[in-house]
Amino acid sequence: MRAMKKKKLIRQSIIYILVALLLIFVLFPFAWMVSIALKTPEEQFRVPPTLLPSHFTLQNFLTLSQHPVFIYFFLNSILIASTTTLLVVFVTIFCAYSFSRLKFPGRTSLLSIIILTQLFPLAAIIVPIYIIMSRVGLINTHFSLIIAYLSFTVPISVWLLRGFIQGIPPELEEAAMVDGCGRLQAFIKIILPLSRPGIAATAAYIFFVSWQEFMFALTFITDEYKRTLTVGILDFVGQYTTDWGSLMAASVCICLPVFVLFLILQKQLITGLTRGALKA
Repeated sequence: MRAMKKKKLIRQSIIYILVALLLIFVLFPFAWMVSIALKTPEEQFRVPPTLLPSHFTLQNFLTLSQHPVFIYFFLNSILIASTTTLLVVFVTIFCAYSFSRLKFPGRTSLLSIIILTQLFPLAAIIVPIYIIMSRVGLINTHFSLIIAYLSFTVPISVWLLRGFIQGIPPELEEAAMVDGCGRLQAFIKIILPLSRPGIAATAAYIFFVSWQEFMFALTFITDEYKRTLTVGILDFVGQYTTDWGSLMAASVCICLPVFVLFLILQKQLITGLTRGALKA
C-alpha cells in the first residue's frame, strides 16, 4: 500500500514538474516581451540581461500612443476581425446544422471536401485569391481581407459547430415540432441556445486567427492607413536600427485583446472545442 502511494506521489511530482517546465517555456517569451517594453533603451541591451527592469518606464507605450497612425492599425484590426467573426458564425451555424440534421445527396462528399481544404497551406491559395481580388478591384480594401479570411476559417468552423450540434439530442427538436414549431423555429428556440458554448468557441477561434493573421494583410493592403496591427508594427523595424522598446510595446498591445478574450471565454472555448472534436 505504501509502495503504491509512493509511486503515485512520484508520478504526480513528475507531472507537476513537466507542467511547470512547459509553463516556463510558453510564458517566458511573453514575459521577456513585457520586460523589454518596460525598459529604457540603455537597459534593454545590458549585459548580463535581467528579466525585471531596474527602472520601470512607460515611455515606450507613450511613444506608441504618439505614433501618427497606430490608432488606425488598432481600429482596422478590430473592424476586420470582428466583421469576419460575425460573418463566419452567421454562415457556419446554418451550414453546420444542415450537415448535422438534414440528409441530402452528396453530404458526405461535401464534408470530405471541406476537411480536405484544410490540407492546403495558406501560401498556396494567396496568389489565386490575390488575382481574383485584383480583377474585381478589391485590392487595398478591407473587404479583400475579410473575404480571404472567410476562405480558410469557414471550413474549420463548420466542422467545429457540426460536432457540437451533433451532441444535442434530436429528440428536443422533435418535441418542439410536435408542439407546433417549424424546423426553423425549433432551430432558433432549441439549437441556438444550447449551442452557445460551441458558437462562443468558434467565434473566439475565428477572432484569434483573423486578429493575428499577417501574410494576407501584408500582401493585400498597401495604404498605410488601412494596415492591421500585425503589419503596422513593422514601422518600428528600420533598415539599420530597430526601436525594440516600441516594437515590444506594440506586441503587448496585440496580445492583450486575445488574452482578455480568452480569459472571458475560456470555459466556453474549452468546452466547445473538446466537445466538437469528440463528436466530429
